[in-house]
Amino acid sequence: MPSPRATLAAIAATARDAYGPAHHMRVRASGIVHAVTLTRWLAGELLPGPACMVGVSGWDPYAAHPDPGEVTCRRCLRLRTPEPPGVEQLELFPAA
Repeated sequence: MPSPRATLAAIAATARDAYGPAHHMRVRASGIVHAVTLTRWLAGELLPGPACMVGVSGWDPYAAHPDPGEVTCRRCLRLRTPEPPGVEQLELFPAA
């Protein structure tokens, strides 16, 4: 009987193998397609997740699936595109 750690490692490996270089991610039946990044899961395993870090139903590895469509998530798209020149982050607590 495999250990719980080995079972988690097998689930994570299967999830990683499902994504090719041209695949993005759709969560359940959502119409939004996300860019994919590896995120830390249970027992330190790496699992594909949305690049924007939107929550995925309690870390359910079967809630998300590969999608060959273009990324439509605004947060994921913003992460891909650098800020235009001249746009500066405002200070949270500016000096008086």
